[in-house]
Amino acid sequence: MVAAAPWSFGLFVLSLPFALLVSRSFGSIQYAFLVLALVNMIALARMTFAWHRVIVLGDAVDTGGGGNAEAKHLALLMLFIIVAAAVLRATADMPIMIYFAMGGVGDTRFFVTLFGILAVLWVPMLYAGSIYALSLPRAAVAGEYGFREARAAMPFKRWPLAAALFALILSAGLAKVMMLNVANRLKVSDIAYGVLFLAFTIIMTLVVTAMCAVAYRESTRGVKAA
Repeated sequence: MVAAAPWSFGLFVLSLPFALLVSRSFGSIQYAFLVLALVNMIALARMTFAWHRVIVLGDAVDTGGGGNAEAKHLALLMLFIIVAAAVLRATADMPIMIYFAMGGVGDTRFFVTLFGILAVLWVPMLYAGSIYALSLPRAAVAGEYGFREARAAMPFKRWPLAAALFALILSAGLAKVMMLNVANRLKVSDIAYGVLFLAFTIIMTLVVTAMCAVAYRESTRGVKAA
């Protein structure tokens, strides 16, 4: 898979730390971080586009793509990233908001309320993600989203993909926290954890991309067989 878009993969890996820190950058350096975040998103879109086509259509297919299919793939990927970032931000802000709303008491009621609200945030998003993530390889291959067909298209159980999406989003959030710690204070432990979570985020990106593409490929085989 990596061989299908090696330059895009390399740019994605190198620019990922800066993309995670873009919301906390300031001053003149903020523009550089914004540019690197844009590079990261485009590199992610191009490499996942190529990987989806390789897995669904075969290794011999031209992965150059382009045109309407690549534009639709990029737009949907950006939407997924925005939603995931919003949920991560809400998750980070929720504990302190609930803490003060409940009078500054961190008792059992606080934790029950916190985890209940987080479940309301995360479960629907992960379930929807496990359904509509198959629209990414569909856009890359067929140039269309097929949202109506997405619910019935999944040939496997949804929870493994939902769990993989959760691991990917959570690892990206933890990588961001570690990168912020490294930016504020250079400690060996923070650097080590930062590298660890960045590596895990990259691995889970590959895993989720492959899972979506394989699920879509098998769903199309079922349709053809029928």
